[in-house]
Amino acid sequence: MLEHGKTGDNPRMNDVPTILVLGANDVGSAVAHRLFAAGYAVAIREDPQPTTTRRGMAFADAVVDGRADLDGVSAVRIDDGDVLTATLSARVVMPVIVADLAAVLDVLRPDVLIDARMRKRTAPQPLRELAPLTVGLGPGFVAGATVDLAIETSWE
Repeated sequence: MLEHGKTGDNPRMNDVPTILVLGANDVGSAVAHRLFAAGYAVAIREDPQPTTTRRGMAFADAVVDGRADLDGVSAVRIDDGDVLTATLSARVVMPVIVADLAAVLDVLRPDVLIDARMRKRTAPQPLRELAPLTVGLGPGFVAGATVDLAIETSWE
């Protein structure tokens, strides 16, 4: 369970938006990588048993191995709220959190929440109101209903 001594503190540094990406698959990892490289405070939230088909192209390995490196960006698994906040503020490595989403949101209070889990067979959960800006990548999201901004990722 993710706990933090100062629950609800936003770990922003110098007014850089805090972004939480749901999913360490290839799409979530690509989005998180680009935002992190651009200087944003980015964390990834993943399940204990990540499902990704392109492990060599995703930060999902950080869940099992403790660390994953992709194109000059390193991600490390974080299980403690205080360590998460310090890691996110330092912006040297990207934290990958394996914890209940509500607990992660309580600790991070992200400015932007991006759902990149790419769930094809499950209706997306409503994310609006969980962050000032919510973005859904992939099937099933509805702008103004489940998220603020929906982006279809179909290759068709």
